[in-house]
Amino acid sequence: MRIWFTLFYIVKFVGVGFLAPYVAMFFLRNGFTSLQAGFLVGLISFVGFVAQPLWGLISDRYMLTKRLITISCFSTAVIILGYLIVDNFNYLILVVIGYSIMRAPLHANVAALALSYLEENGEKEEFGRMRLWGSAGYIVATFASGALLFEGNLDMAIYIFSGCCLILGFMSFMLPERRVYRDVDIMQATGLVVKNSDLRVFLIGIIFIGITLGASDQYLAIYMDEINSAAWIVGAAVALTALPEIPLMRFAEWFLTRWGIRKVFIFGVSVLPIRWIFNIYVTDPYIAFPVQILHGVAMSALLSVGVIYVDNIVGESLRASGQSLYLASLYGLGPSIGLFLAGILMETDGATTRPLWVVCLITGTLGAIIINSSMKKKDFREIG
Repeated sequence: MRIWFTLFYIVKFVGVGFLAPYVAMFFLRNGFTSLQAGFLVGLISFVGFVAQPLWGLISDRYMLTKRLITISCFSTAVIILGYLIVDNFNYLILVVIGYSIMRAPLHANVAALALSYLEENGEKEEFGRMRLWGSAGYIVATFASGALLFEGNLDMAIYIFSGCCLILGFMSFMLPERRVYRDVDIMQATGLVVKNSDLRVFLIGIIFIGITLGASDQYLAIYMDEINSAAWIVGAAVALTALPEIPLMRFAEWFLTRWGIRKVFIFGVSVLPIRWIFNIYVTDPYIAFPVQILHGVAMSALLSVGVIYVDNIVGESLRASGQSLYLASLYGLGPSIGLFLAGILMETDGATTRPLWVVCLITGTLGAIIINSSMKKKDFREIG
């Protein structure tokens, strides 16, 4: 059964690797202004922020975790094709909203299902080892996309992503059902953030981190192009952002046992401000290229350690709701704010990405401080 989770993560992030770094550029090359492109990519994240907790609540309350994964994959495969068909900005907003709503259940529910499966086998601490295969797929895809798509037709990225979602839909039938051995109180789920101050403050910090991730995911390729990078360097730089995730996730269990969740997590997110400082001042692509490896250090913490930390707080019965709140903050509200700001900052003629990296430096530093403050109260040294 574990092999199906591995394959699922590989295919999922192959699709993400071909599409995610180039969405803003796709809109720009199709004639939309920087403000419109920033609004659209920000809308994707904001709608996800609203929809993910609702999907998580439905998943926990009615035990629809696996079914929601299947529905999300097939519907997303179809709706994303609207990006190629619709060229009117107002109508495209509707397509983006539909895509964001139906994509929202996927990642959190896969994580909840994987954690449930691992916990039943006493292996929850090995989530990072399972998740690292997604990073491997992402790296391969971004290398290929840089060479094949960046200087050519970005429409191909949409077709590849759609095809990956279609494959995932069929693969989802092979995943196990999630088992929860007690009823879920709907009021308990809706009150997660209100009643749990540790989780609430933690998520506020994650939102600040998410502001920087939204900007970096969409504007890294633009930044590398801005400093006259060759196409292969653009693709390689995007791939390099994920490269450290593989070894770091592979040994996540060892890091957590030795230093505990708080220290490992805080170290990971604290390297992001260093990256933003380099992005502000570096204009040589051969120097900017290796700097992007810092992103992978942070993401390995966010995508494996953070997932386990939240799961420890919320418990088994609210697993999907907890992951939905975490991902809604990291990939929803935070990025939507960051991308909206990016659209404003990049709107004027001759604008560069430098002001955007300054914003990332400030918000990323604040996020790390807030997260550290919240986690000091709850320093888990043992998993599960």
